[in-house]
Amino acid sequence: MGTTENTQTIHGRVEDEDEISLLDLGIMLAKRKKLVLGFPLAVAVLVAAIALALPNVYTATTKILPPQQDQSAASAMLAQLGGLASLAGVASGLKNPADLYVGMLNSRTVADNLIKRFELNAVYEQDYQSKTREKLDDKTTITAGKDGIITIEFDDKDPKRAAEVANAYVDELFNLTKTLALTEASQRRLFFEQQLEQARVNLAKAETAARAAISEGGLVKVDTQARALVETTARLRAQVAVKEVEIGAMRSFATEQNPQLLAAQQEVAALKSELARMEGTADTASTDRPQNT
Repeated sequence: MGTTENTQTIHGRVEDEDEISLLDLGIMLAKRKKLVLGFPLAVAVLVAAIALALPNVYTATTKILPPQQDQSAASAMLAQLGGLASLAGVASGLKNPADLYVGMLNSRTVADNLIKRFELNAVYEQDYQSKTREKLDDKTTITAGKDGIITIEFDDKDPKRAAEVANAYVDELFNLTKTLALTEASQRRLFFEQQLEQARVNLAKAETAARAAISEGGLVKVDTQARALVETTARLRAQVAVKEVEIGAMRSFATEQNPQLLAAQQEVAALKSELARMEGTADTASTDRPQNT
């Protein structure tokens, strides 16, 4: 009996202690109800105030599908961009042709034109052009998808300016490609002008050599077949001279792997082979012809 009474007494004390603990906790929370309820409310108000204080940022997105670009022309275009000259050597290894245009869009030329066009030095309150370029780069995202489509995203507080800058990237890209195309054409024209006189000299030499072959050895009569042979030889020499000038011009803007350059090299090799064969035939014919005694 004594043991049972002691056990009941112990259980009663534990229940009393639990009731006292819960009661004490309730009293403590009641005393600090302002803190308990006020702290989360204060945090919520603070977050809302910060959100309202932050300016709205608008993202304008534009997408373009650039034209396909020859790898050799890509190398030439990259080489003409000061900030991208280091990429010229790897242009032939581009897996996605659109990567070339992404590089052009990220070029210093495009950035400086946009900064000037939209007065971004004043907008971003920067005294140095380099700092403004960094700001512009931070607010711009340019990516090329596997489908070749380029996506341009630009963030700005002003929704109108965001849209205008995003569209201006497209304008600057086409202006830049047009400028580079004109520059490439100018290089070709200049090279041809420089080599034209030399080509004419080579052609004149070929014609002189052909006439000399006719009169060489005191020939008194040239039959129709021999004359045709000499004329064909002269024409082949002229074609070789012109084709070599063309190859030299192509090398000023194309890589050695350029299909057009390779085709031109094969063509001039074939012309030279045919010329050598014709000249050998001409020598044989000249030996067989009767001479004036």
